[in-house]
Amino acid sequence: MPHSHRSMARPARKRRLGMGLSVLAALVVLFLVAWLWALPAYIDQRLSQTLAERSGRQVTIDDVTLTPWRHQVTLDGLRIAGQADTPVFSSQRVVATFDWHSLFESGWRFKRIDLKAPQLQLIWRSGGAWNLAQLFGGDSEGGESAPLRIAQLNVSDGQLDWINRRPDEPLTLSLKSLDLEARHYDNSNDRPFSLKGQADWSGGMLKGEGEMGFSPWTVDIDLDADQVPLTVLSGYLAHVMRAEPSSGALSARIRLRAGRASDAGTKVNGQGEVEGLEMRDPDQDKSIARAERLAVEGLTFASAQPELTAERVSLTAPWLDVTIDEQLDTNLAAWRPPSSSSGSEDGSSEGGGMRYAVGALAIERGAVAFSDRHLPRPFELDFSALNGEWRQLNSDQPGDGQLSLEGQLADGSSLSIEGAFDPLGDALNGNLNLHFERLDLKTLAPYLREFGGYAVERGQATLDLDYRLDQGRLQAQNHLVLHRLKLGEEVDASATDLPLKTLVGVLKSDDGTIELDIPMRLPLDDPGAVDFGSVAGQAIREALENLVSSPLETLSEVVGDDGERPSNGAEPAVDDESGGDNPALYERARTRQ
Repeated sequence: MPHSHRSMARPARKRRLGMGLSVLAALVVLFLVAWLWALPAYIDQRLSQTLAERSGRQVTIDDVTLTPWRHQVTLDGLRIAGQADTPVFSSQRVVATFDWHSLFESGWRFKRIDLKAPQLQLIWRSGGAWNLAQLFGGDSEGGESAPLRIAQLNVSDGQLDWINRRPDEPLTLSLKSLDLEARHYDNSNDRPFSLKGQADWSGGMLKGEGEMGFSPWTVDIDLDADQVPLTVLSGYLAHVMRAEPSSGALSARIRLRAGRASDAGTKVNGQGEVEGLEMRDPDQDKSIARAERLAVEGLTFASAQPELTAERVSLTAPWLDVTIDEQLDTNLAAWRPPSSSSGSEDGSSEGGGMRYAVGALAIERGAVAFSDRHLPRPFELDFSALNGEWRQLNSDQPGDGQLSLEGQLADGSSLSIEGAFDPLGDALNGNLNLHFERLDLKTLAPYLREFGGYAVERGQATLDLDYRLDQGRLQAQNHLVLHRLKLGEEVDASATDLPLKTLVGVLKSDDGTIELDIPMRLPLDDPGAVDFGSVAGQAIREALENLVSSPLETLSEVVGDDGERPSNGAEPAVDDESGGDNPALYERARTRQ
C-alpha cells in the first residue's frame, strides 16, 4: 500500500474512534443525567414505601433533592400520617448522608441524618405497644427485618409529645425547642442507642443523657430539670395522691429507667426541690397546702408494685389546712393515694395501693389552720412557728412514725407533740402526747358549749393529752389544769345534780387552779356517731364528780347542814375565786382532800 494511502487511513480511524468515544461519553452522560434525574424519584418512592410498610401509615414527601458528590439526599415536607390532620411524625427538612450501598440493598444505612423542626408523637398504647414500634423496631409485620442503621442523628428545634394511654385518663408530656443527638441506632439488633439533648419543658429546661431502645423497649436516662412547672406532672402525681398542684417550680436530678432497663416497671431515682408549692383539694377546689420550699432527698418510685419512698423530705414555711366538715369527714383524705380501677401504670394489679415510706419529714416554720365545722358554732384554731421532725413514716408499719413537734397557738400559748403516729394508714394507730400551755378556754368554747350545765366566761387550761389509737379507736387519758375558771349562766339544769359552782370554788387550790384527770374513749373509725362537744362536756362533769366523791366520803359530809341546798332547789351562792358565801364548806372540803 502506498505510503500516502496509509497516512490518510490513520486519521480516519482516529476520527471514527473519537466519534465513537464521544458518542459513548455522551451516552454515559445522558445515562448519568437520566439516572440522577430519576434517582430522587426512586429514592422518594422507595423510602415512602419502606416507611409506609414499617409504620402501617401513609407517608408523603413534598420534594427530594440529591447531592451526589456529598452522598446527600434532602427531603422536604416529610410526613407520616396520624389521626385526623395531625401526623405522628413530620419534619420541615431531612438531610441524610447515606451509604451508596443502601440504594441496592434491602435496608438503609446512613452516616448522618439532620432533622430540622421535626415533630414526633410517641404514643404508649393501653395494651403496652408503641405506635411506631414497627418503624423503629427490628421486626416488621411479616417477621422480616429491614435493617435501618443511623450512625448519627441530629435534631434541631424539634417537638416531642409523649402520650401515655395506659392510665384511665391519657397523659401527655410535651417537649419543645428540642435539640438532640443520637448515635449508633441499629434496628437489626436489640442494643439500645445513646442520646443526649435538651428541651423547653413548659417554660422550664430539661436536659438528658443516656440510652434508649424501641424493640425491646428500653430507657435508662439521667435527667436534669430546672424550673419546670409542677402542674405538668399533675397526671402522674394523681397516682400518688388526690391533692393536685396549682403552682410550684420543680428542679431535680433523676435517673429514669423503664422496660428492659428496670425490673420494677417505670423506676425513678433522684433528688429535687419545688419552690412556691401550692396544692389544692380537687373536690373543694380550694388551697389546702403551701410551702416556700419542698426538698426531697433519696427519692425512689417504682410502678410495677406501686411504691414511693424518700430518705428525707424538708418543708420550709409550710402551711396546711385541716378541716372537719359537717359530716365529720376531713380533707386529709386528699393526701391519700386514690383507689385505682386499672392497676398500676404497667398493668399490674398486685397490691392494695401505693406503698410509701419516708425516712424523715423535717418541718421548719410551719403553720396549720384547723377548723371544725360540725359544731353548732364553728371552731377555728391557728398553729404557727411549728418546728420538728416526723421519722420513719411507713405504710407497711402503721403507727410507727416518730413525731416530735413544737409550736404555738394564735393566742400565744405554746404546744408540743411527741409520740408515734402515721396519719396515712388505712386505720389510725399510734401513741401521742400533746401538751398545751395556758390555753384560753374561750378558744375551746365551741367544744365546751357547757361545763356541767354552765357557760364558761373566763379561764385558761394547761392540757396534757395522752392518746392511744388502736385500729381507729381512741383511748385518751387527759390531765387538765384549769386556771382562774369562772362559770357564767346556767344553760342546762339537768346536766348534773351537783352544786357545780360551789364545787368549783371548793376544788380550787391556793393559786386558783383545778386539776382534773379525764379519760375518754371515742370510735374514730365512725366519727359520725360521735358528738365531740357532748363527749368532752360529759367527761369533764364525770371528772368533777369523781374528784369530789373520792376524797370526800359522801357529798352530804361536805355540804352538811351548812351547805344543804334550799328547799326551792336554788344553789348556794359562791364566789368563783374563794368558795364564796359558804366558807365552812370550802374549809371542810380542803381539810378532807
